[in-house]
Amino acid sequence: MNAENTVTLQINGKRIQLYYAPRTAPLVIYHAVMGEGKALWQACQKLGCPAFSLAAVNGIDWNDEMTPWPIPPISKRDTPCSGGADTYLERLVGELLPQIIAALPSPPIYCALAGYSLAGLFAVYAAYKTDCFSRLISASGSLWYPDFIPFVHQNPISEQVKAIYFSLGDKESRTKNPYLAPVEENTRLLAQYFSEKGIQTTFQMNPGNHYRNSTGRMAAGIQWALQQ
Repeated sequence: MNAENTVTLQINGKRIQLYYAPRTAPLVIYHAVMGEGKALWQACQKLGCPAFSLAAVNGIDWNDEMTPWPIPPISKRDTPCSGGADTYLERLVGELLPQIIAALPSPPIYCALAGYSLAGLFAVYAAYKTDCFSRLISASGSLWYPDFIPFVHQNPISEQVKAIYFSLGDKESRTKNPYLAPVEENTRLLAQYFSEKGIQTTFQMNPGNHYRNSTGRMAAGIQWALQQ
């Protein structure tokens, strides 16, 4: 992408890599793990994605801002999750998103929310709290998260959601960790549940574990969502 179509924003402690289409197009908000916005953008271009703008948000406190409620550490070497998703979502919708949209040449056709791992969990959770996003992309999402399935069943998702993409590595559920083991079963259950609710939904199984080809998996999810 040409330099004039790329800008870096600093908004309330978050660094946002914005790659924007020169004309009106969808906007994908992606919560980055380690500054991989450029790599993701390039992967999407190689796939021939339809025109869109990408805002990669960096500086995420993963165990707080991407988690819906507190849980203890899931292993001896892990840290607890503090469940700050609601607080962060208010910042995203009230502060970050308006400034990202203001930096675009024109307002987006629609906004999509994409994420990997815990950010994939957050992408789905956010649609229960806001009407801002009409497409959701959850690649290797942490859908093992305790009590998330009951939450989905007991609450209405935004009526603005038109399409949801799920993907997972075929080795991700092969673990002795009792927290992580249900991830494939839960992802399949959610894909079926949303499909039965009339939402365009797909589930893609990929070779490998949680860490294999994360950028490629994310790009594939964005491509699918943009084509719906």
